Amino acid sequence: VRKAMKPNTKLVFSETPANPLLTLCDIEAVSAIAKEGGAKHVVDATFATPVICRPLDHGADMVIQSLTKYYEGHNMMVGGAVVSKDAELAEKVKWVQNVHGNILHPFASFMIMQTTKTMALRVRQQSKTALAIAEFLESHPKVTKVMYPGLASHPQKDLADKYHRDNLHGGMLWFDIVGGSEAGTRLMNTIQRPWSLCENLGATESIITACAVMTHANMLPEDRLKVGITDGFIRVSCGIEDTSDLIKALKAALDQV
Repeated sequence: VRKAMKPNTKLVFSETPANPLLTLCDIEAVSAIAKEGGAKHVVDATFATPVICRPLDHGADMVIQSLTKYYEGHNMMVGGAVVSKDAELAEKVKWVQNVHGNILHPFASFMIMQTTKTMALRVRQQSKTALAIAEFLESHPKVTKVMYPGLASHPQKDLADKYHRDNLHGGMLWFDIVGGSEAGTRLMNTIQRPWSLCENLGATESIITACAVMTHANMLPEDRLKVGITDGFIRVSCGIEDTSDLIKALKAALDQV
């Protein structure tokens, strides 16, 4: 980040955990670099939610949240939020919002206000389930790699422990399946309820996605591989269903791949 800074750099943008690779950002370190260069540090913490990580407490200037995901959590509404550390930044955002007319309609605002009331409960259950599924996948012979910030094997586990609150690491994980995109397609065709197939995340339903043939199908294979999304890359968003039911269905589908 320091090498990328220029005299005219005004903003440093980070995402933690990042979608879909779940790489983590050292918020305090990046915030310090941004401050040294006279820039603001903006963090997209959608995957973490404030239940797990609060970047403003670690030096960031602004936080972006996709309300569509964990805040709303029921696949009904879309929205977003920008949270500023001080009133001056908030006023600047409000001015831009007013000029462009980017506001939620009243019913979406009402619904998201209601669903946010249960977000902490949902995120705790989703995190618990995600850890159990990640641990199951690490032992499955059809899986070559599992990435989840709560696993000891995560290469940035120290950052997860530093920034994630209450030993919660979120409902998102990914794994690499033997057999590439063909195996991923078979898994999508075989997986049973309670799993759902779609391209959303953070909902009460558990969602599984073969990224090479779904969310990132429009990317050139070489570009997709360059950023770390392999042919067998499977993204998982854990919901609030019974954990054992999810593992049972996932095992049955993997065993058939």
